[in-house]
Amino acid sequence: MKALKYVSSYWRDIFLQASGNTIAQIVGVLGIPLLSRLYAPQEFAVQNIFLQLVMFFAGIMTWRYEYFFQMLKDDQQARWLFSGVLRLGIVIGVLLTVALYVFSAQIAQLLSLEQGVNLLVVAPISALLVSLALAFQHNAQRLGAYKISALSEVFGKSAYVASGALLAAVTTSGLLFTTLFSALGKIGALLPYSKSIISGSCAHAPDAVSPLKKHASGANALVMSHVLVTVSSAAPVFYISAVYGTEILGQFSMVMATIFLPSGLVGAAIGQVFYQRAALHAEEPLVLKGLWNMTIRKLALFGIPIYLCAGILSPWIYPFVLGGQWHDAGLYAQVLMVAALSAFVSTPLDRVSLVLRYNWYLPSLHVFRLMATGVLLSLATHLALDFEDFLLFYVVQVSAVYLLDLLFAHFLIRHAARKGATTMEEV
Repeated sequence: MKALKYVSSYWRDIFLQASGNTIAQIVGVLGIPLLSRLYAPQEFAVQNIFLQLVMFFAGIMTWRYEYFFQMLKDDQQARWLFSGVLRLGIVIGVLLTVALYVFSAQIAQLLSLEQGVNLLVVAPISALLVSLALAFQHNAQRLGAYKISALSEVFGKSAYVASGALLAAVTTSGLLFTTLFSALGKIGALLPYSKSIISGSCAHAPDAVSPLKKHASGANALVMSHVLVTVSSAAPVFYISAVYGTEILGQFSMVMATIFLPSGLVGAAIGQVFYQRAALHAEEPLVLKGLWNMTIRKLALFGIPIYLCAGILSPWIYPFVLGGQWHDAGLYAQVLMVAALSAFVSTPLDRVSLVLRYNWYLPSLHVFRLMATGVLLSLATHLALDFEDFLLFYVVQVSAVYLLDLLFAHFLIRHAARKGATTMEEV
């Protein structure tokens, strides 16, 4: 009976989070036809490049400490951690803003940006807001407040679409501000429920261990992983822009923003709840193993039919929904659905190594990912691949890394479960 109640609450929380994600993505899907008619493919290409910069900054300015709220035991520790996150973010954000202002021309040239150069200074503040929104959301999930966590996704996506639509009337670079307004929307929803970490004293017992220090090793692993995965994700984007042009990059960017929608609908919800439950049972590897096995079956059950349908219908759906100028995006989506399915099944479970404190694992995986990306781009250059062939090679490389991650996560959990069983026998 206890196990049944536990499983029931697990899927209840997933349903709550998935409901918010689903409504948010519906808002996003309804907004895409509008934005795709207000902005040209080239402007989506610029947004994609800008997003690579924002997400890179988001991974270093708060040192990824916002991901450890779920592993804290009380509000006092959460206040302590939030204070550190905020200080880190402000200091590094100011430094990055000054650097972008001074070297904006050189950075724009390096990133192949021909428009929106003066707006690069918006990237650090956008990244800081993204990190703070994540901190508030992870803290809400720590407390089991999945309703407000889900609602924040709706607010964020609504702010994204509304800001993009309104700003199109005054600037062709409006898409560059959508990430900032999306983060503000999430923060606005979460702020009234985050008083426990904003207000109150951060005082602590003299012998207490700071959560910044306690989770420093995990944070270092996350930052190293983030830098590596950002470089490996951004490299193909810059390569496509330089070799195949911004028109093709715009089509590719639209597919990447839409074909992964099921991951935002279901996969992200499962991943967030799985991480919270896994953190609670980090010292019970046999429970963690059962949770992982149950979750992976559900991911496969949801993911396979969704992406089969996407692959069959995408050549018709993209031009119908987005307009005739997006015909090529529908063809690219047929190929990319294989990578999207691999990500859907693997990504929600990628924090197993953090929970088990195998902090070496994620950096090692992303070193391999970066090496695989380097081999891909070298082959594409040497063989002078056209874009269709490049896309096939890209999907094989991305899918292989995701599936390898899934296999290794399974191995780590089984290893931890065997150790736990051995320990119990010895006792």
